[in-house]
Amino acid sequence: MKKTNGRWIVVTLLFVATTINYMDRAILGVAGPSMMKDLSLSTVEFGILGSAFFWSYALMQIPIGVIVDKLGARLTYSIAIVWWSLCTVFTGFSRSLGALIGVRVLMGIGEAPAFPTNTRVISDWLPSHERGVANGIFNSGTAIGIGMTTPILAWIIEKWGWQASFIIIGFLGFVWLAFWLFFFKNRPSQSRITNKVEVEYIEDGQSDTKNVPAVNISPFKFLKYRSVWSLLYGLFAHNYLIYLMMTWLPTYLVVERGMTLLKAGFFTMLPWIMSFLGNILGGLLSDYLIKRGWNSIKARKTILAIGMLFPLAILPTIYTESATASLMFISLAIGGEGLAAGILWATVSDVAPKGAEGKLAGLQNFVGNLAGWIAPVATGILIAKFHNFTIALIIPVVFCCIASLSYTFLIKNERILIQKTDIDKGNKVAG
Repeated sequence: MKKTNGRWIVVTLLFVATTINYMDRAILGVAGPSMMKDLSLSTVEFGILGSAFFWSYALMQIPIGVIVDKLGARLTYSIAIVWWSLCTVFTGFSRSLGALIGVRVLMGIGEAPAFPTNTRVISDWLPSHERGVANGIFNSGTAIGIGMTTPILAWIIEKWGWQASFIIIGFLGFVWLAFWLFFFKNRPSQSRITNKVEVEYIEDGQSDTKNVPAVNISPFKFLKYRSVWSLLYGLFAHNYLIYLMMTWLPTYLVVERGMTLLKAGFFTMLPWIMSFLGNILGGLLSDYLIKRGWNSIKARKTILAIGMLFPLAILPTIYTESATASLMFISLAIGGEGLAAGILWATVSDVAPKGAEGKLAGLQNFVGNLAGWIAPVATGILIAKFHNFTIALIIPVVFCCIASLSYTFLIKNERILIQKTDIDKGNKVAG
């Protein structure tokens, strides 16, 4: 019997969901110049609006990790995408700063399950040696959602106004939901898109956890393990860079580099096309190293450390007067950092003990998305104070270089072995 490829249908669904997720977040950055003009928002007020989503998004990560591990991915994702899609639509009907902040906070709650759920699905549906490219594929949806749809969003805004962009994009989630419910089940063995040969292939490729009992552990007890600290800080550094660019890059090109909104929308695609390619390449490289006999965690952290050095390419942007050159440097930085972005979540799957992937992913996403609280507001304040983007662009470079060092020296080349004292009562120790 020939092996089916249902697992790649599932990865495609995760990719599309992530693309929609980030489109819903990124509309704000594209609509920024129009919204600031229409609603008379200052750069600081717009920065606060940009961070409002992350207030609830970050805080929800800890409980969401527990919920995903208990309820399963199918139900969790279904509720989440309906919630956040409705909030995106309602954003288009909001006419005051207070109303917009309220809707963005609610939207953060709805989008909170996405990445912990993605991580759990990849862990359940993919053999270890395919998780890198699978994570690279779904995470590349962030680049598509942020950048490659920007010209379309800019065109919608120019033609029908910023409100219409939120309403139109908000309905995409309901289309995705129909496919999710039709194709996806929590386990490959339960699905209509897999056969016995594929299920056995997946299970054989999960040999590192196949005979290991699942553990029940409080997310905060992960903080006792040094590998976890590197994962938490690394996602914070990554997100600071990405959320700064997501919120401010179109405005940077319009205000600092004198482009029209449509032109900025078109050229904003380039960094995210590079990021898309970097995500896929990072996954392929780490999986290639594993197939060559490397320890899976060593392979992942090597690519993570290399990828986190590419933001250094942002520094020449500060000294060039050419809009084209500055965009090239930013594109190199975002594309190279994509090598790391593509396997951030695969590393969680490799490091977390069996049955606790969602919890560790939730903890990582909580800390990582504190960057969303800081980056948009801090950038707005720095622009208002210095009347340029110089300091704002240096900060994420420093953060990412420190992350490179932490991946190199803090992550152990082994799955976390939970101490007996950290296991919730009634569960066995993994290993």
